[in-house]
Amino acid sequence: MDPTQNTKLTPEEQQKLNQPLAKSQGISQEDQAFLDMVIAKIESKEINLLSPSSIINNAVYDKLTEEQQGAVDFDAVNLVASLRRINDLCKLDHSASYQLEYLVHEVRLTKERFETLSGDVYII
Repeated sequence: MDPTQNTKLTPEEQQKLNQPLAKSQGISQEDQAFLDMVIAKIESKEINLLSPSSIINNAVYDKLTEEQQGAVDFDAVNLVASLRRINDLCKLDHSASYQLEYLVHEVRLTKERFETLSGDVYII
């Protein structure tokens, strides 16, 4: 068979292949609490997924040096991009998946690491 030839899939097969792998154990309690808080803030429009500044705690941010503010701004862009992916996965399928667990865990730990350097600078 020619390796450049793609096998035709039925719409049902394609839909099944597009589903993230389910994780039967679910997400850890700590990550689930973080996920619930983030989704609530997205749904209430407290977090705008197109505006990295929407996750910044301005009371803390304004007290930082210009260099620290630049680092927070840069990190906020990356965090909001990850939050968009998390939100997309939650909209796709509300059950736990390995992808969702990894992203939530990564964002939570990244945010915690940044906040050890800059204080409680993010609202997530």
